[in-house]
Amino acid sequence: MRSSTGEVVVLLSGDSLRQVPETTLTDMIKAAAAVLSAAELQTVNNAVPRLGTGPPDFHVRVEGNDLTVYRLTVS
Repeated sequence: MRSSTGEVVVLLSGDSLRQVPETTLTDMIKAAAAVLSAAELQTVNNAVPRLGTGPPDFHVRVEGNDLTVYRLTVS
């Protein structure tokens, strides 16, 4: 999805990528195809397998639900 400033971000439910099933990540990439450019989609596709290797950019709590946020830089 896009942040309020237009940058590509990945929002994951929970506080850890390890909590997200593989099928959810696949569905996320499919959904991203509807709103992202080809270059942005490629960035997401390349980044998803590596998201858990580093710390997220930040966590947010919305209505009692924790979300993990990763910012992606599109080249």
